[in-house]
This record gives sequence, structure tokens and C-alpha cells, in this order.
Amino acid sequence: MKANQYTWQKWLYIANLCLVHICIILRKFRFDNRFLVMGVTITSIGVLAAIATTLLTFKAKQKSSLIEDFIRKNNLFQSHSVLKYGFLGEKEVEIIDYYPQIDYAENSSDNVFCIRFRLDGSAIAQKFRNLEQPLADKFFTICTDIKEERGYITYCFELNEQKQTKVESPKDILPVGENEIAFSHDIVWNWKKTPHLLLTGNTGSGKSQLAQYIISCLLEQGVRVIYCDPKNDDDMRMFLQNKSVVYATKENDIAKVIRETEEQVRLREKDLQSIGFDELDFNPIFLLFDELIAFSKIAEKKTFTETAQRLGALIVTGRSKRVYAGLILQRPDTTFVEGAIRDNLSCKICMGQMSEAAYKMSFGTDFAHIRNCRHSIGSGLIYRQGIDTKPREFIAPFICKGALNTA
Repeated sequence: MKANQYTWQKWLYIANLCLVHICIILRKFRFDNRFLVMGVTITSIGVLAAIATTLLTFKAKQKSSLIEDFIRKNNLFQSHSVLKYGFLGEKEVEIIDYYPQIDYAENSSDNVFCIRFRLDGSAIAQKFRNLEQPLADKFFTICTDIKEERGYITYCFELNEQKQTKVESPKDILPVGENEIAFSHDIVWNWKKTPHLLLTGNTGSGKSQLAQYIISCLLEQGVRVIYCDPKNDDDMRMFLQNKSVVYATKENDIAKVIRETEEQVRLREKDLQSIGFDELDFNPIFLLFDELIAFSKIAEKKTFTETAQRLGALIVTGRSKRVYAGLILQRPDTTFVEGAIRDNLSCKICMGQMSEAAYKMSFGTDFAHIRNCRHSIGSGLIYRQGIDTKPREFIAPFICKGALNTA
């Protein structure tokens, strides 16, 4: 943190003091009232600006003090003491031998602040790579991203606690670009660039509401949606009424739509090999399968095996033909979702609080110990392959009852 970073605020204070003195002189020598009014107006504006900058400066200085306190309490600096002699006798003085180079920045529009450490090759600098949780605890926030570039490591944190978006009608769906779904103002999923979805969560975590939100967003973008629901959930059935969604709940119907979708992939593959065909000529298809485990219980073993294999092939080969898939599960058990298939699901979302084993199966071994610090319904962790360096917390939109039934 640079010591002279608040210099411009000091000059603003000096300018305001000068204006105040000018107004006093104008009044003392009884100059034209117009000059007096002008001086008072300018001074008032300056004072208000000074107050605003004071508040901003105070907030920034608070962050600076917290960082300095963090450095000292975690022994991320080196110093030694010397005795100095004066009129009052001996005095112990601290001499700083090493202090890390730290940069701080915040972006209110993205609701994030970042702390960057210089990796200068010193023994202390090696500790800078493991400060994610300690810094989050210090600032009472959550880490949203970690970026390491040549000579620096940057930790990004949530500036203000994320507020849940309330959806009372289709108009409240967060606006985004083409092929995108916004889960919050700062978390957007591009389902074309980060294809295929794994959505997991225990009962009551908000998983089904998020699925409904995703379906509504896809329909708004003209995507053909197929929903396989072997549980035949009442809420989902009511939600999908009067919507242009292929809805399958029975064994034969589910097997049929999976078979037809896989056949569609093959036909599109042939078209792509023809001259003049491009993937953009195809209308996107998004198939969502809610609970493979439930399907295994209602389907014959042969039907289940064939359907699961077709679904896996669709996930592996569908992207280039604009055919996408999403698996919705309470638990991503390898018995029903092979590791190779799970790895092809580029966007992974875990809703609510889940076990270490569930996080390991969803996000991989490296993130098995990660936790969702929020405990509210609708909160979860999201990992977008190629975008996020680690799973990050978010709060999915809250869907009011019946809000999207007409979407």
C-alpha cells in the first residue's frame, strides 16, 4: 500500500479552506453580494465533495489498516529491534528489514475487491500462495477468484454480500447476451462456450427452482428443451404446462427421446460433412435429465443401460452439433455417472450444503475440502471450466410461486 495514495484528498481540503477564507474576506470588505453568493455556493460544493471523499478515504484506510494488521499477525514481514538513546533514556525502535509489496483495488460494479501480492522469490513470499481463507476470514467475506501471473498472485473477494435476485415475473430474468444465463449480476454461464451441466443438491436446496430458471432462460433464447423426469415431479409438471418443452416421464418415452436426440446428433454430423453446412445452421437442443437413479428404478436393466450409454455418447459428441445436456442429481455417484462423462460436464453446480465426498465427485479431488459458507436456500457453489480457478459461491435467483409459469 503506497503511503502517498491519498495526496489528492489533502489538496482538496486545502482548496476548500482557501475558498472559506475568500468568502470571509469578501464579506468583511462588503463586496458585491453576487460574489458572496458565488463564493458560498462554490464552498458548499467543495465541502460536500470533501465529505464524500473523506468517507471514501476512511473506507480505503480501513482496508489498508486491516491488511497491515493481517501482515503483522501472520508474520509476513521481517524486522529487528535496536536501542536508541535520547534525552529520556533508552528506547527500543523497530527496523523493517522486509515488507511485502501489496496492491489493493476494488470494483463496485463487479462487487469485488482484489489484493495482489508480489512474488519476489523470498522465503516469506512463498507463503503468499496460501492466503485465501485467512484473508477471507479477516475481511468477513468470501474469495471469488485467485489469479497467479508472472511475479504476482491476486486474491479477489466479494465487496458486499451478494443479494438474491427476486423473480416475480419473466421480466425479472437477468438480461444477458446470446447463449448466456445469469445466475447473479456477476456470475453468468455461457452454455455454448462452457457446454453441458451437472446440477446437484440435496432435497430443499433450491435445485429444482434453479432448473426451472434455466429452462425459462433457454426457452427465451429459442432453444428446444427436452426434460426427462422419471420422478414425475408434480411441481415440475405444473411448471412445464403450456410450455414448448418435450416432457418425458415414463420408461419408454424417456428411452425414445434419448434415442431420437442421439440420432439427431448423427444426422447433424452427416450434414456438417456436406459442403456449405455450418453448426450455426442448427437450432440448439438442450436435454435435461432429472435423476438417473430414479430412472434405474423404473426401467428394465437393458433399457437403462442402453439409455445411459446413449446419454453419455450425446454428452461427448453433442457440442459441435449444438446439442447440449444437463444432469440433475442429488448425488453424482460414479455408479450412475461415469467419471469420463462427468468430466465432460463443463459447468458444475452444487446447491446447498453437501458432503466432502459429494464435492469430490462433483469438482474433483483438488476441491474436495471446499465448503459453501452460506446456509440460505438457493446458495451454492459453481465451477465453470476454463473460467473459474476454483468453485465459487453464489446465490441463485429466488423464483416466486407461479412467476415463470407463463414464461
